[in-house]
Amino acid sequence: MLVVGDNLKSLIKQYSIIENPDSGFDETSISLTLDTKIIKIIPPQEENVITYGEKIPDEWIIEKKIKLDEGLTLEPHEAILGCSNEQVNMPLGYFGFLQTKGSLARLFISIHCCDSQIEPGFCGKITYEICNNSNLRIKLLPRQKVADLFIFKTTTRNRPYNGRYNKADKPTVQLPEK
Repeated sequence: MLVVGDNLKSLIKQYSIIENPDSGFDETSISLTLDTKIIKIIPPQEENVITYGEKIPDEWIIEKKIKLDEGLTLEPHEAILGCSNEQVNMPLGYFGFLQTKGSLARLFISIHCCDSQIEPGFCGKITYEICNNSNLRIKLLPRQKVADLFIFKTTTRNRPYNGRYNKADKPTVQLPEK
């Protein structure tokens, strides 16, 4: 069951799903914004293959901070990691599903490739897999609304998420399996 309207507004406040419920409430979802921290993965030209499950070499990972007034220009077909400015606290008994804001999606920007679920008990900033699928250069500004978080009621109260991405305070790169 999708939680919407006054029920969603009450849920956001009751569980402090985000710090400022009034700025994020959007009738059917919670609007999330872009943080200033991003990660680019830039391999050397001669070594641009990584095997899934292996650690990405540290020297390929470039962490940057976007200036509020300058923003970030995504080149055509560029992909980066960003994150929500908001810390999200997903209560037990609820599950989140992330979608790109429609107006941004119509510019062929994706905020997530496939990893869009927010599990019960997750606490932290949500990593965005931002892809520019267009032939245009597109500028994003920190604090712009870029994603919608939909909240669903689960059929049972799960154990809290305690995975490797919990308590993230910046974008997280793929971590090897434990």
